Amino acid sequence: MKIIAQLMLLAFLVSSCSKSKTGFVDTQKLFEEYTELTEVQDKYTKLSDEVRSDLEPQIQAFQIKVDLYQQNAATMSPAERQQKEQELGALQQQIQQAQQVRGGQIQQESQAEIDTIIKKVRDFIADYGKKNEYEYIYGKNEGANILYGKEELDLTDEILKELNDKYTSGGKEVSEPAETEKPADSLN
Repeated sequence: MKIIAQLMLLAFLVSSCSKSKTGFVDTQKLFEEYTELTEVQDKYTKLSDEVRSDLEPQIQAFQIKVDLYQQNAATMSPAERQQKEQELGALQQQIQQAQQVRGGQIQQESQAEIDTIIKKVRDFIADYGKKNEYEYIYGKNEGANILYGKEELDLTDEILKELNDKYTSGGKEVSEPAETEKPADSLN
């Protein structure tokens, strides 16, 4: 009798394990097509371009001075050449420092904003999994966490649509995902 009860318990455990609801998200596609993230990336690309544009007159003026120096270097005394080279070196250093400072600020701000978005997306996926009773939602990426997954287990488009709908509907905050009807599947 004990053996039959144990076999029934084992059969129940095996059947419940094989019905775990799982899915995966192609994280590369998600982040390439998520509107909020692409807008932030575009914003900081534009800012970087503006910095380059702002510094362009200084760079051009520096290049003119370098060209003039090269044309006249043969007629200058060694002391004049040395002084001019020091001036040009200092000017070049000022331009490079300005580029580094402004570029560093943009990069730092960009990374902070992107990190915030990534956290929101992760939280959204976790909430989505809880609401839709997933036991696991895996991330598929270049690191090959998932080498193969059944197409019906791919939640990427569904999650991407909800994220973009939530973002473009005026609510820039990502919050609760909608419940969806997805069959319970297993990767076993």
